Amino acid sequence: MLYKLNTAEIESSTRVEVKAPADYDLKEQDIENFLKSRLGEIVSEDQLMLIGQERKWQEEADLLALDKDGILYIFELKRWCSEPENILQVMRYGQIFGRYSYEELEGLVKRQQKLEGKLNERHREHFHLDIALPESSFNKDQVFVLVTNGMDKDTISAVNFWSQKGVKIECSPYRIYDVDGEPYIQFDTYNPDEEVIAEENTRFFIVNTNKTYMPDAWKDMLKTGKASAYYGRKSSVCRIEKGCRVYLYHTGVGVIARGMATSDYEKTAYEGDANEEFFVPLKFDWSLSEESQWERKAPKAWEINGKWDSGYKFRQTVWAITQEMANGIDDLAKEKGTTE
Repeated sequence: MLYKLNTAEIESSTRVEVKAPADYDLKEQDIENFLKSRLGEIVSEDQLMLIGQERKWQEEADLLALDKDGILYIFELKRWCSEPENILQVMRYGQIFGRYSYEELEGLVKRQQKLEGKLNERHREHFHLDIALPESSFNKDQVFVLVTNGMDKDTISAVNFWSQKGVKIECSPYRIYDVDGEPYIQFDTYNPDEEVIAEENTRFFIVNTNKTYMPDAWKDMLKTGKASAYYGRKSSVCRIEKGCRVYLYHTGVGVIARGMATSDYEKTAYEGDANEEFFVPLKFDWSLSEESQWERKAPKAWEINGKWDSGYKFRQTVWAITQEMANGIDDLAKEKGTTE
């Protein structure tokens, strides 16, 4: 529920009206496009590793992800009202992808995310595991997640029925509200551990250089002056606007550059695939282009967390940070002589 607070008479605050997409002449495709443009905010990459996304003309789930134990999460983004039939759709995808072997999952990630190397090794890096999971541990179980416009009684009943039968199925609803005649959409980031994820409303961002899938992408980012995201994660840079401060984080190394966004995001081709790289042009304040500098000069994740007593896992593609944390990274860079 969403309320408009009456500061003069707080008790008389009014509830904001829930609307349907059709009330604003929003088409099913409009809602679908919005949801898919915000996958980095809909799914917590701290706890899930995104491995697949629906493609045109393919019978595929909207989103596939793995948790640290190799369990497969199958997401269906329902663009319209919640209906019991939605559950049958996501379970059909479960029938298809739940039978995938490790080799088939790895092949899917190589096709869709341009994975280089072994999936279980990239999975180990993403979750900072001491050793890689054996191939037999992947896809031993599945969880189904419906991202849908609200929840009706029939859907709740259907979810409860299948849950009692041992099927792991969950719902993550969004809602559309009317605020002064304009449509607003509200949703919470899904995470399997049900942790409360604090929202940061700042102009300071960390962008992961995508080492997990493209080990050398950082070189192009530093050479060209940009922060990039690719394929299924490309839309995660869309919320970075001109004037935002951006830090490039390289997994296993630390922060290797700081820059200012000189415009909003742009699109370009990646290895011949049209519009599969979204990027924000950056004017670097400093960067570490030589790998020999990294150990000594790159602010490490554990140093950043230690300085601010925080618990960032540094797994997301893009995430907002507070100004205090941004200043803390700058302080670490100065202490290490990075900005000299």
